[in-house]
Amino acid sequence: MTGPDKIMIIRHAEKAGPASTTQIGVDENGSPDKHSLSIRGWQRAGALVAFFASPTRPGVAKPKSIVAAASGDDVGIADEESKSRRAQQTVAPLHVRIGGNYRNDIATGDEDILVERLRGYDGAALVGWTHKRIHNIAAGFVESVVPEWDDDRFDLVWIIDRSPNGTYRLNILNQDLLAGDRQA
Repeated sequence: MTGPDKIMIIRHAEKAGPASTTQIGVDENGSPDKHSLSIRGWQRAGALVAFFASPTRPGVAKPKSIVAAASGDDVGIADEESKSRRAQQTVAPLHVRIGGNYRNDIATGDEDILVERLRGYDGAALVGWTHKRIHNIAAGFVESVVPEWDDDRFDLVWIIDRSPNGTYRLNILNQDLLAGDRQA
């Protein structure tokens, strides 16, 4: 059978709020950057290291492969999505901790390419992506109707498991990592 046993998909961690708020995006050095995570996002990225490196929650596995959306210059995609570095910033600390296969060369908008690449993986894979397109990734594996990701949720893991007959099923799990995280 080809394809990964498990695909875990997360949305990048928290981003800056609307321009009228004091919450801003900051890069790894703390410099303001609208395409980077917010302070809370960096906190979530750190908490996700233990969540995936030493999983204790049912359905969560230590990933053998990690994929993050690449930032790009696709004029057909809003800058908020195409230039974002948030997916990479969210999963890079985990990759530093556990190693393994890491890819960040597939841009937002190329979810069909991502699905084909994932089909060549084995074991467990973790994907960090922009929420508006996560359902497209899941739909590449799951035959049932796939919901769209809620705009205000950063605290979920979509877990796609391969069954013995080769089909995939989707389960949604709350991360429950930071104060204020909600149930799935």
